Amino acid sequence: MIDVENKARICRVTCGWKLPHLSLDHVRPYWRDAHSPAIARRNGIYEYRHYPLDPVRADLFPPIDGINVSATPGQELMWLSDVRYADQAGLDAFGRSPDPSVRSQILADIEMIVDKSTTYLVLGDNGRTLVDRSGVRTPQGPVKFPTFQLFLRQAGEQEPFRAGVKALAQRWSEAPGVVRLRLSLFETPDMEAERKAGYPVKTHPLAQQYQAWIDLVLEDETQAQDLLSPEHGVDYAAFIKDLHAYSTPSVYSFNYAGHPTFVGLRGYAAFEAVKSLGATHQQDPALLEWMYGDVATGAVSS
Repeated sequence: MIDVENKARICRVTCGWKLPHLSLDHVRPYWRDAHSPAIARRNGIYEYRHYPLDPVRADLFPPIDGINVSATPGQELMWLSDVRYADQAGLDAFGRSPDPSVRSQILADIEMIVDKSTTYLVLGDNGRTLVDRSGVRTPQGPVKFPTFQLFLRQAGEQEPFRAGVKALAQRWSEAPGVVRLRLSLFETPDMEAERKAGYPVKTHPLAQQYQAWIDLVLEDETQAQDLLSPEHGVDYAAFIKDLHAYSTPSVYSFNYAGHPTFVGLRGYAAFEAVKSLGATHQQDPALLEWMYGDVATGAVSS
């Protein structure tokens, strides 16, 4: 699974929060079952995962002088979408897909839902899965293990921050109880590129932007207390300013290894209905191709 994931050389990580008047109970299923399957059908995607985010867990790690672990009320992220591409050709194909008149209807969701949202670019080995012992290549729905999305802001310059976070991620990946760890180091968001791609720009102010993200899955959440223990002799505050640990109730995989998943084609509600009755015939490749055309060729069963 790690080798498959790490074939993606370009990632676009989008995260933000909704417009204040909208109900999160309405936004989450819409994003999962209406917006994401439309994205999953676009050309060029290698992998696509979506993570709804619950509030920051300020108590996940032990207190560390100089590191802020609490998010400002009203500014907590509510979702994370990780869309990955095998190469620049894949990203270019995505940008051309679908026809602009259709693409504008998909992107209308941003105007309808989003208050603030930032898309971060992750390039080459700056986005890597270091370990995955879950045995699940395309997780769908409520998480089996405690799952957290860690967003980090740097203290000081980029180079020591990246070196420190890479060393931290490597050590964590070897620690007992760590089920999965993926590290993504963000480039500074390019708003002009987003505008040229036709995206409504609603990015966070620079002070609210992050410089790294860690997808962390643990056997037991209490094991997080040991990951940042002072006993490791690391001055974490020398390179980390903010560490926000968002609890993650569910994970949805819409594309895998260059193909949509069943959830990416039919939505999670259909996936749950099929699973409840063991209706594996509903995942038959010929049936999916008849329903959805060429995009369903090679679809991944979830």
